[in-house]
Amino acid sequence: MIVSLAGEWESYRSDELRERLEPAYSHAEVLLDLTAAKYVTSTLIGALVTAHEHRQAQGLPRMSVAIESAFVRRLFVATGLEEFFAIYKSLDEALKARASKRESA
Repeated sequence: MIVSLAGEWESYRSDELRERLEPAYSHAEVLLDLTAAKYVTSTLIGALVTAHEHRQAQGLPRMSVAIESAFVRRLFVATGLEEFFAIYKSLDEALKARASKRESA
């Protein structure tokens, strides 16, 4: 499952964000595509932590995240989110890593 989150993610979009992330709470393989995310606030960070906690409680693997923006990548590092997610520099890199995992399984 790929969840694409493009544009700016501020508090006024919190309901939309929750709706878009809820399917990721229980899906086995999730790739968050943040390659077109331009601006991220604590709204997105909180939603991602919530999704991670739901998945962890169910014993699901961590989500993968594709991030091209240096700003967004720095935010993940500064907040410690890189501990919870497999981070990739592009959607293509994330998809290749996922395919490689499937082949080795």
